[in-house]
Amino acid sequence: MPEPKKRRHGFRIFLGILILLEAAVILAVQFQKISDIYAGEIVPRLSTAIGGFISRIPTAVCEICVAAGICLGALLLMMLILLIFLRKHEKYRKVTLCGVRIALVIAVLAVGGELRYNTVRRTSSPVWTPQTHEFDELTALWNYIITQINTLSTQVDRDENYHLIRRSDEEIRAVIDASRRKLSAQFPRFALAEPPVPKTSVFSAVVTKFGDSAYYIEPWHETVFTIRTQNRSYYPATYAHEYSHYSGYYREDEANLFGLLLCTESDDLNIQYAAWLDIMNRVWNAVEKEYFGTDDPTPAQLDDPAYQEYCAATVDYDLWLTVGDRSGDYTMFHQERGEENVVDERRPEPELPEAAANIVQKQGERHFTNLKKELGAHYYDGVVQLMLDYYADRLEPFKPDNLKSEKG
Repeated sequence: MPEPKKRRHGFRIFLGILILLEAAVILAVQFQKISDIYAGEIVPRLSTAIGGFISRIPTAVCEICVAAGICLGALLLMMLILLIFLRKHEKYRKVTLCGVRIALVIAVLAVGGELRYNTVRRTSSPVWTPQTHEFDELTALWNYIITQINTLSTQVDRDENYHLIRRSDEEIRAVIDASRRKLSAQFPRFALAEPPVPKTSVFSAVVTKFGDSAYYIEPWHETVFTIRTQNRSYYPATYAHEYSHYSGYYREDEANLFGLLLCTESDDLNIQYAAWLDIMNRVWNAVEKEYFGTDDPTPAQLDDPAYQEYCAATVDYDLWLTVGDRSGDYTMFHQERGEENVVDERRPEPELPEAAANIVQKQGERHFTNLKKELGAHYYDGVVQLMLDYYADRLEPFKPDNLKSEKG
């Protein structure tokens, strides 16, 4: 009897030390300076080390662990209930207690990793202090973006059916790696973390219904993408966004900016094009919000002649071209040109049962609502402010008074 007691006592000490260490790290990164060191120096190195090891496993380790954890939790619950009736069986007691111990260690590590991630995202320093900009600069940013799209749309590689040729995962990874080396002098975290190996989500339908197209998760330091994202032309920008998190840039506005820069600073025109397409809607949403003073303008406001006149004065783009390039659905594009038998490039994505899909979707909406409250100006849409700062010296020629409309 004494020996088993010592083992149980030893495990309690081990678990207590583990919890204290996790708590100490989480408390430490509550302070801005420590958060900056953690995000800027430690995380990129951990990503290269742990992520490099985890990348050798082809499936999404985090999702497998979550699924295994749920199964283990359900099994342990059943075993604990049965323990009421089988408490006299020594072997059964040992197996049950062993399972509980494993579950406790995994729970402490997983929860601790997520808490560190969320804490550093809130407490570390932003990449720079936002500047003040006028509305005509926001319009100029839109004009600048659409000019890039219009120019690149005629230069990118397409196949004989006019489909945009999407780069392979390996090609995208190589391009982002070259870009991160180029940007590392300005943003040093990129010098410490090599781009991760992209993985496809095991539970793609669940992740998509939750509202994600891709994600990075710290304990495993891997980046995972849904089927839907992998089949869209803006996949490179999504990959670069997740790589920015992987490098320690945890805020969503910053990851959006770096997702753009890592692509647009590259030498691959298709990847540049994908990034501009990815970001354009956020900028126009910011234009509408600034113009109307609300996120949700009414139909009457949108039909207002003054607003229509403003829209007519901005740089326009080929709607069919842009929509086609972004969705991958070229059927109507080719039908209008008398071309037949054009196959949609997107692969079918598995669907969830309606009841399960509704539960997952509601949880996703709640998550992103809370995330927006938590991050505030550093939420995804905050990238527009960072873009205004970054491109400030390029916007003057694109201001309404300085740019002649491209319309006839």
